[in-house]
Amino acid sequence: MTATVARADQRALAADGFVRLPGLWDRDLTGGLAAEARACRPYARIPENGPRTPVTARRRTGRPGTPAANGPLLARLHLALTGTARALSGRLLVPTFAAYGYYEGDDAVYLHTDTAQCDLTLLTTACGEVGPLHVHPDLAGRTAAELGSLESDPSWDRAGGVAVSYPATGVAALNGHRVPHHRPGGPAPGLNAVAALCYRAFY
Repeated sequence: MTATVARADQRALAADGFVRLPGLWDRDLTGGLAAEARACRPYARIPENGPRTPVTARRRTGRPGTPAANGPLLARLHLALTGTARALSGRLLVPTFAAYGYYEGDDAVYLHTDTAQCDLTLLTTACGEVGPLHVHPDLAGRTAAELGSLESDPSWDRAGGVAVSYPATGVAALNGHRVPHHRPGGPAPGLNAVAALCYRAFY
């Protein structure tokens, strides 16, 4: 699956650090991802390695992390989108990992950048519904400690940044390791899962 990537998409990713790519697959694949995400939930675990934003005790939610799991359909999609990821970024990217991240009750995500395995992160809603990701190109280059200070500051505007929704049959592409992002958080009843597919530059 190598979708045609427009020059405007390439320019947007290079300039802003993010872009939406709708219409990459059909509704059958969307349904398959939803079914697999639900089936994999009992096997989800908190990853040992991942972004950990240092926040104050007052800001902590009590949730130790986002449970994650993977499945064969997601793995096939991850590999199939490699050409699209390369065309979009103009870099020789290789797949690193893909996972369903689960949100139940609340969809909040602390302000953070992704690990070094995620030069490019592709995101889509696998099942349920979560709010848009808020992307902060203006904060690129900030350390984890600096992002933690912002996240811990009660006066920081959690509604700020650029709100980016996930296309139903495509992805939101993000320079995840470079551009900070967060989700302010809101009620998320039932089972909700976001599929994240990460790629790193080969050199």
